[in-house]
Amino acid sequence: MIITKASGEKEAFNRKKYEESLGKVGLTVAQAKQVATAVYQDLYPEINSEKIFLKTQTILKNKDRLFAAKYGLKRAIMNLGPSGYFFERYMAAVLSAYGYKTKYNQFLQGKCVEHEVDIVAEREGKKYMIECKYHNRPGVKSDVKVALYVYARFLDLKDVYHFDEPVLITNTLCTTEAIKYARCVGLKIIGWHYPAGKESLEHYIESKKLYPVTALLSLNAYLNRAFRESNIVLAHDLLKFTPALLAKKFRIKIQLAERLINEARQLTAA
Repeated sequence: MIITKASGEKEAFNRKKYEESLGKVGLTVAQAKQVATAVYQDLYPEINSEKIFLKTQTILKNKDRLFAAKYGLKRAIMNLGPSGYFFERYMAAVLSAYGYKTKYNQFLQGKCVEHEVDIVAEREGKKYMIECKYHNRPGVKSDVKVALYVYARFLDLKDVYHFDEPVLITNTLCTTEAIKYARCVGLKIIGWHYPAGKESLEHYIESKKLYPVTALLSLNAYLNRAFRESNIVLAHDLLKFTPALLAKKFRIKIQLAERLINEARQLTAA
C-alpha cells in the first residue's frame, strides 16, 4: 500500500516499522498488531500520513490516553509554537535537566557582527553555541543552508566567547546534504531520529520524561497560550500546583485542572 508522507513523498506503508513505533510508547506486541490491523483496514492508495496519525491517535485514546500522549510527542513539540522562541525555551529546560547551565535568547557581539544566539550552554568546562531550528508543520526538513548559517555564526563568535562546539537542534529531520556538511565541519546535530540511539531529540526527552506541556491531551488553545506566557513548558511543571491553585491561577474549572495534573503525573511517572 503506497501512502503519501507529509513532505509529499510517496512510499510503501511499512507495517513492521509502524508496529515498532507503537511498541515504543508502551503497547505490547499483541496490542501493536491489533492497532496496526485496525489502521490497515482503513488504508487506501496514497492516503496521507496525517490521516494515519489521526486514526492511530483515536484508537490509542480509547485504549489508554497515556499511549496517545506519547505517540503524539512529535506533534506536541510542533504545537509549542507558533514561533520558535518557545521551542528554544523548551530545549533550554531539557538541557538544564541534563546538568547544563543554560541561557536562551542571547545577543552576542561577534568579531564582525552581532548575533542572536538561541541557547548558550555550559557543562563540565565546555561551552556550546546552540541554534534551534523549529518547524511547526510535519514534512519540513532543515537543509544545508541552515547548517551553513549555524556554523558561520559559530566562526564569528567562537574566539570572542570561547565556544568549544556548535550545535544545531531541530524538531524534525535534516537533509542528507545538511548532515554531510555538519559531519565535515564538526557541527553537532540533534534532531528527530538523529543521530540514532541516545543522542536523538526524542531520547533526550523520553529518557528523563521531559515531555512538553503540549503533550497533555486535555490542553486547549487558551491554556497552551497561557502556560507559555507563564513559562510553563514541561508537563511536570504542573505538578507544582494543586488542582485548586491551578484552577484559580488560570481561571479554569477544577475538573479540568485535576485532569491536567493527573495526565502530567501519569506521563512523567510512566
